[in-house]
Amino acid sequence: MDEEDNEDRIIRERKFKIDFNINFDNIETNMDREIKTIKEESIVEDKALGKFFDPFESEDLNAPGIIHQDGTVTTAPNRDIVSEISIEGERKVNWAIMVSMIAIYSIISILVGNIFDTGVSILILLILAGFGFALGEIWIPDKNMNLLGVTWVIISMKVLYGLSLELRNWGIIEVEGLLIILLCFVSLNVYLAYRHNHDAIAAQSTLVLLAIGSSTGSILGEVGVGVMILISTILLHVLAIHRKSGNLAALGIASSNLWIGMHAITDGFNIGEMVIIKLDSTLLFLLLMMITCLNAAMASKFSKERNWFSDAFKVSGLGEPGLWGVSVSLGMIGALLSVTANREDLGYALGMVTFLSMAFGGSYLSVRGVKSTRIIGPMIYSLPILITLIIFNNQISNYSILDGYDLFTVLGSIITGYILLRDQNNVSDRVLWLGSVVILLLLILLVPSSNSYSGRDSSVLLLILLSILHLSTALLALKRVSPSLAGVTVILPWLWILVYEVIKIILQTILMVNKKSNVEGMINFEIFSLAAYLTLSLILMIIVNIKLGNTNINLASKFLGVTEISALIKNSEILQLWNVGLWLPIITTITLARLNSFNAFSLLYILSFIIILHTITQRFGYRIGNDSNLLFVIISSLIIIQWVHGLDSFILILICFSIFVITSINDNNANISSGMILMSMPIMISLSGRRIGFILEETENLPNLETIWIALICTTIIIIIYLVKLNNLERILKPTLASLFLIIITSTFSFQSNIIQAKYVSVGLFIFTSIWLVSRGELRSELKTINLRDQRIKLAKEKVMGDINLVDNNEISSYDPLLESLKERRKNNREQGKISNLEDLYTSDVSHRPTIVLVMLSIIFIISIGVSLINGPNPIILLIIGIFTTLLVGIARYRTKSLGINLPHILGMEVPIAVSIFGLVMIHNISHIGPLSSNNELFDLAILIILIMELTVISLIYQENLIDRIPVAIDWFIIPLFISRILGAIMNESLPFPLTVDPFIQTNFEEWNLPWILLEVLLILTLICDFWIVNKREVDVSTKINPNRGTRNLAIVIMSFGPAGMLAVLSTIRQGYRSKQPSSTGVAILGIIFVMVSFGAWNPEIKIFIPYAVLLLGVLMLIICIISTKLNREEWTMMATFNAHILIILGLFWTGYYNQIYFSILMVLLSTTVWLIGILQLRRILRIVGLFDLILAVLFSMIFVNSILNPINLLIILTLLAIELGIVAWLGISNEKELLKD
Repeated sequence: MDEEDNEDRIIRERKFKIDFNINFDNIETNMDREIKTIKEESIVEDKALGKFFDPFESEDLNAPGIIHQDGTVTTAPNRDIVSEISIEGERKVNWAIMVSMIAIYSIISILVGNIFDTGVSILILLILAGFGFALGEIWIPDKNMNLLGVTWVIISMKVLYGLSLELRNWGIIEVEGLLIILLCFVSLNVYLAYRHNHDAIAAQSTLVLLAIGSSTGSILGEVGVGVMILISTILLHVLAIHRKSGNLAALGIASSNLWIGMHAITDGFNIGEMVIIKLDSTLLFLLLMMITCLNAAMASKFSKERNWFSDAFKVSGLGEPGLWGVSVSLGMIGALLSVTANREDLGYALGMVTFLSMAFGGSYLSVRGVKSTRIIGPMIYSLPILITLIIFNNQISNYSILDGYDLFTVLGSIITGYILLRDQNNVSDRVLWLGSVVILLLLILLVPSSNSYSGRDSSVLLLILLSILHLSTALLALKRVSPSLAGVTVILPWLWILVYEVIKIILQTILMVNKKSNVEGMINFEIFSLAAYLTLSLILMIIVNIKLGNTNINLASKFLGVTEISALIKNSEILQLWNVGLWLPIITTITLARLNSFNAFSLLYILSFIIILHTITQRFGYRIGNDSNLLFVIISSLIIIQWVHGLDSFILILICFSIFVITSINDNNANISSGMILMSMPIMISLSGRRIGFILEETENLPNLETIWIALICTTIIIIIYLVKLNNLERILKPTLASLFLIIITSTFSFQSNIIQAKYVSVGLFIFTSIWLVSRGELRSELKTINLRDQRIKLAKEKVMGDINLVDNNEISSYDPLLESLKERRKNNREQGKISNLEDLYTSDVSHRPTIVLVMLSIIFIISIGVSLINGPNPIILLIIGIFTTLLVGIARYRTKSLGINLPHILGMEVPIAVSIFGLVMIHNISHIGPLSSNNELFDLAILIILIMELTVISLIYQENLIDRIPVAIDWFIIPLFISRILGAIMNESLPFPLTVDPFIQTNFEEWNLPWILLEVLLILTLICDFWIVNKREVDVSTKINPNRGTRNLAIVIMSFGPAGMLAVLSTIRQGYRSKQPSSTGVAILGIIFVMVSFGAWNPEIKIFIPYAVLLLGVLMLIICIISTKLNREEWTMMATFNAHILIILGLFWTGYYNQIYFSILMVLLSTTVWLIGILQLRRILRIVGLFDLILAVLFSMIFVNSILNPINLLIILTLLAIELGIVAWLGISNEKELLKD
């Protein structure tokens, strides 16, 4: 019975465990509902604004292409910006080409009118226009060539418009006749648009109509101009309605407002014979009001239509805004020009803002689904009153404190607020945050100038109004749970003031240089009111971040094609809302302090407040972000403040506080190591004794703290934190070195002071710490390495026995991930040769790091570098150091070889040898920087060459795979010497510049001739050795072949004074051609320039012909490009193209042709050749290069060619450009299908 009960109990327990499966799917907490609400709201699309890049948009984790924290992707990505450009790029480039053709042919038509006689010019222009119309008739019906045909029609119309202006310029017609001809051409333009059914043809008529309306000022006066602009706008909208074209509607909305803004911002000007006059303020107000109403209605009517502006945003990767959003935004730019032009009259400017808000706000609500009658009703009832207030403005101002514009603003604001608040549920978060940005800009723009208020009163008023704005956005963010409003609450207070102060100082500098007074209306912030405003901003930032701080403002989230960059930015959390609330306030604070907007007390207060808020919230888990990043940003900013403004003691306290709070969170080794290193930085700055660049006001009133005692206290606190954590740390090397470095820096600082007690304390701290930091020694590390090696050997033997048993039993072996990993890793190691047995493979990554030897080498080199800097070069000391380091390296190699283990490698060389070579090079270079050195006494260079050769030879001892090791040794002989030469030449020319050495000059043989001859001989020996290795590898096909030796041989060319360089070039060209390595061959061809310069340094006769030889070589490479295309040797095209660019451009500048017309001609020919080869070979990169060549040819010609503006030269260049673009466009469109597959 007991046995049965026991079995039943076991069965019941087992069944309970199997059935224990609780479904949590239907359980929903308040936080879940809140998150769900946020996601649902973020998904709802604002049809008025459309889709565009929104930095505050909540990320949809299920969206295509989103990479999760674990690296997985739920849904495959759609076409991103890079893929879009890759697939559709050809069409966009062709479109840009055709736009450029329009501009170029327009300029050509002008040049023709200025260069040739009247009759000839008319004939040429008519022929050009007729040619364009004919091509349009031929190509527009063809679907593939439609766009090119449209382009030629537009070019023809541009030519005709230009011809009409030239007729007036020649005096053939008067202004009235010009306007009549322009209207006739506009009619022809509209007819062609309907004939070919294309909006692009009709688009240019919009600007021409507005230009005609503006130019009637000399005939009809201001009222006539206003009426004509209104009529032109109506005609544009009628055309858009009749054609049902969103393109023309958006263009009309944007261009009309921009045109009025142009009239408002200028005082009138002339364009040839066309007179543009300034409009009266009342007329301007009424005109903008009427056109705004028309534009608002058009934006609402065509809100769902496609348009060019939205497509342009989509192509640029910034989303796809709706017609309403993009057209109104562009139109608002023009309207704000009018507001800016009248900012002195606050009522007038606010009146404009009011009717703009009323019209476009009502239009927005209409698009969002509110009935039009509900919106228009209040506007219609109030419109007569509003217009009456404007018309009778002067009479009202005589009997009232407020003028007509003020009353218009008050009444209009009430009506606008009523309309918007009544239907506020239809207003999206995106509109609210964009509106807050616009309001901030308007407040900054329209704040009363110093004429109405004193500078202090105006700044206080502005900061109070902005504080109300930020409080409003914060409350709305919390109420609506809106990440976007939280974002503007965090960012706007700091961003606007940073931009404002930078712009202000730039303008003041420009005016000072031009000896003019300061800009009127600029606000100088009062220190304490500014500090109070920033304090409020920090408090609001903390409040909204605690609630909504997990919003990730990922500016690269839409660029899925560069998802590695996007993921890097995202994972670094630099654009996460919490971190933006850290680095943006700090950058702003540093900038404001440097611009003298803070005194010492307010600066320390703001910095302390920022640091305390972020570190405390990080400590208690409210803040989202990485500890190390927080620590780095805080301490870096404090070090900048210390360097610029001093305040050493207080900076040390703040840094110590930050490190203490952050490192007490967890046992992160990286935090404590970086914390000690960062703690030493401000002490080093104090130790340097630098002169403070900018002393803040009130600095002398701060408490006088002794910096050395503060440094000792802070260092002791950080060291104690480390020692307490020491037992919990697995790897102690980095923190140990960091702690010793910190103590040494602090001790040095204490010995610099005159306080004897501080010296004793620093020495005691060093002794106390040293007792704690007893090294575990090399023995344990060696035993661990030997144990790992033995385990790998055991695994290899078991693998061999297992494979034998599988063969005997006719079984299939399983996949061994360790074996495959070791094979792959071994392939990437140049120094490792063929695998002799399985044990060799399994132990190939087992190595012992000789930490003590490396530390001793580091100490020797650090001390030697310091001595060399003070005493200058000393060949005997360098030789002794080299012998000692060789002894240490030999001991390390002998010990590891006797134990049967290997040393670790870096770039194919054993680490102790690599460190020794690097240290010797540093000693040599640093010794030549000091005042006791000379770049003509280089016997120590001969010693260095011998020591490096000796160390590389030692690296080959006890090695079996010499075929693989010798190239590594050659690299480690050549590259360090090359780096030494380059650095020595750069650092105050402590060593002679490469390519300038005359080795046969009569001087001290040991100090000058011997080093260069020795170097040249050894370089030739390395080339012979490399040639032998190459031939050996060609015979032994089982050995690995290094595909790139061009860089190494280029270094030889640069270091050589001729013979070795010439041998290196010939060797590289031969080997590159035989092994089909275009990159090596291309580098060698470029090396020919250096060889010629090297020979020219001691043979002046050669130097004369070098520039022309370079240019000739570049032309030859361009011919090779063409030949490689003809012979189908496309693998050589890229190399020839790259070299042709370098050699032709260098040759043009070297020969002095860069300021002549030949420069432009040759650059255009280069662009044409490369671009056409890219089309013929279906290679996108060459087409891109050709495009950039064209752009650079135009820019460089404008900058360098003196006679480029000569009409004949300009006509020649533009003709070449037109021919190139025409051919490229023709071939590109004709082969579009093939090019899109590229």
